[in-house]
Parts: sequence; C-alpha cells; structure tokens
Amino acid sequence: MRKQEKIGYGLVALAGLLVFAGSLGFVVEGEVNEVPTPNIPERTFFADEALPGNGLSAFISASLTLTWDRDEIYVVIVDEDKKNTCEAAPPGLFNPGTSTSCTAYDSEVLAGGDDSSQGLSWDVQPGVYYAGIGTTGEALPEGTEVNLFYEVHLQAGFVAYFIFALLGIAGFAYTRVE
Repeated sequence: MRKQEKIGYGLVALAGLLVFAGSLGFVVEGEVNEVPTPNIPERTFFADEALPGNGLSAFISASLTLTWDRDEIYVVIVDEDKKNTCEAAPPGLFNPGTSTSCTAYDSEVLAGGDDSSQGLSWDVQPGVYYAGIGTTGEALPEGTEVNLFYEVHLQAGFVAYFIFALLGIAGFAYTRVE
C-alpha cells in the first residue's frame, strides 16, 4: 500500500469516527441547590445572569433538560425582552388566576414546565436567555428553597457534519493521487 493510500484511508476512517462520535455526543449533568422560592404567588422571578448561550450552534447542537424537586414550582426560559417586560410590571398588575402573562403558561415563554418530574426541555439557541421561577398556585410554597437538576446533551451540528464529510471526501481523493 502506497503512502498516499495509507494517509487517505486514515482520513476516511477519522471522518467516520468523528461522525460516529458526533452522533453520540456527550452529556453534562449538574445541579443548582438552595435556590430561594418565590414569595409572591403566580409571579415569575428571573435570574440576574443570563443562561450560557450556544454561540457555536452551527457546529454544536445542545439540548437542555431541567427538573426540580418541588411540585408547586414552575420554571421558564425567556428571552431578554420578555424578562424586562415581566420585571417592569408591578406585582399587583396581574390578576391571579385570570392572566397567564409572565407565568409558565405565557405564549411568549420559549420553554416552560410546571411538572417537576417531567421538567422542561429546550434546544439551546444563540442569544441572551434567562431562567425564571415561580409558584403554580395562589398559596405560598411550603419550603424556602428548591433544588434544580440539569442535563445538557451536546452533539455535532450541521456544519460539523459537513466538515467531517469534506474530510472523508478529501481522504478518499488523496488515495487516488498518483
């Protein structure tokens, strides 16, 4: 076997391994403990810091799954404009039980969940997004803290697969060089 064939088939094999590894991806798990629960019913409170964004969304696909340990709590993910709108409105403006604005049922919420066992799922996108937390009922929550558990599944994105394919094609073409 010639040197060009060895290198070319090596590139084809490398491209195949990268496609396989990119399809499997890997999972990052963690938890955030002792998050204070809201003290106003049916009102969403947002984090001061934005969620980490996916600036490489063309290369890497990221999916978030979030669960928590309290039944009377909901969690939402919103963009920066929605966060500013909800924070600007005074707490007494919304009529509890009749308005879904700034709650888990708001139509402008990108991802939300009010079931702690199912949680919420969100495909991470480029941009500035915030997580919010609130109570589902009109009564205050019984405890003062909630624990959040997250799982982020990372996989290769479209552009990464395109580069892997180009690498494989280049390797195959290199085997044909005389």
